[in-house]
Formats: sequence, C-alpha cells, structure tokens
Amino acid sequence: MSFASLNGRRILITGASSGIGREIALECFRAGASVILNCRRSVQQARQVATEIIQQGGSAEVLAADVSSPQDRDRLVQQVCEGGIPDALVNSAGADTLTTELRQATFSEKLTALLRTDVEGTIELSRTLGVRMREAGRGVILTIGWDQSDRGMEGDSGELFAAAKNAVMGFSRSLALSLAPAVRVNCIAPGWIRTAWGETASDYWQQRVLRETPLQRWGEPRDIACMARFLLSDEAGWITGQVLNVNGGAVR
Repeated sequence: MSFASLNGRRILITGASSGIGREIALECFRAGASVILNCRRSVQQARQVATEIIQQGGSAEVLAADVSSPQDRDRLVQQVCEGGIPDALVNSAGADTLTTELRQATFSEKLTALLRTDVEGTIELSRTLGVRMREAGRGVILTIGWDQSDRGMEGDSGELFAAAKNAVMGFSRSLALSLAPAVRVNCIAPGWIRTAWGETASDYWQQRVLRETPLQRWGEPRDIACMARFLLSDEAGWITGQVLNVNGGAVR
C-alpha cells in the first residue's frame, strides 16, 4: 500500500485544464483515482490531460461547465452523480484576472468575476455535493485559498484576491462543521506559484518572490497537488476545517 493512496476513489476537479487544477488531476491519477476533469471553455486542453491519463492506464473524463453559472453547476452535479456520488471534490476553478482578457477589466468587473467563480462557484458546488456526500456517509472537499489573504498585499490584485479568498477560507471552516463527521473539508492556501502569470512576471516580481519566500524559489503546481493528494487520502483522516499554507515558509 502506497502512502496517500487514492485507489478506487472517484474525484471531481474543477478548473482542471491547466495550472494547479491540471496538476491535481494528474497527481490524483498517480495515486490511483478516477478523475473527472471540469473546465469552462478550454475543452481541448482538458481532453489532452484526460488522454495523457488514459494512455497511462488511468480513468478520466471531461465535463465542460462554467461553475459561475447556476444552470451549469446544476448540470455538472447531475452529470457527475449519474456515475454515483463522487468520493471527493476539488474546487480549483478560479477567475484569471492577470493573464486573460480580464486583465483589461475594471476593478468592479474583476471583483464580479472572482465572486461568481471563486466564491459563489466554490460555495454552491461544495454545499450541493457536500450534502449528497454526507447522505452517502463519506467524502472529502478541498478548496483553494491564498496565503496572503489574511495578512494583506498592496494593490488592486491584493485587495481583490483577499476579498475572494478570505471568503473561501472562512466558508471552508464553517462547511467542515456542517458536514462533520461524514465529510472532511479543508482549504489549501498557496503562496507564490509559478502558473501562467508567474512564468512571465517582471524581474521586480521574480525578485520579490525570492525575497519573501524562505525556501528561495517559486512554488510549482505540483507542490499544491501533493498537498491535495495527502488531504484527499485516508492518511489525513483526522484533518478537517483547516486552512493549510503551502508557501515555502513565507510569513510576510
């Protein structure tokens, strides 16, 4: 038996076409899980991830749905539950206000996108599937926060992400109490992770990341995925209602 095995588990991962969500899907596969990859519109990218998993002998399917849409969320839940109540849900879908067309949006427009996707999407999907998991007598839910939410960061992005991710972190703690003891709920709060924005960030940000991170490097999506694998597994069976920083030791 391998440590943090997910053999026989069926796991829904939102935002699984790229970045952290993609790596979580791959790590869950490596741990033995069957994965359901959700994406909003990057269907081809999600299918590439599914193909990679299937070619290595795993099980993966792609379900396109916009988690910010009530109608799409309902359809996603219905489609997923046709195969039985999933063993776990990982909420990694998030509005990208840094590298997509949203980077040109106003503060108010960015806030609306973050609230609809990161906050409302996470809350409603977690509550809906969480109740079904509780009725089934088992389940794990993971959400994604941000390590600087509760200590703050200057600028528009700092204000926006703090508002959205603090909401997710507080909700996760409360949902854990609502769904206990059948369902565990935890939140991973990443630090500086080299996703699409980090790959092209200016020298100022490259130096700032190293200065603020005691381990002296960017985090990688796999760093978050490995924590997710652990929290989804039986080895984390006495952990619930927690927000766990995965941030290279950053405290500022």
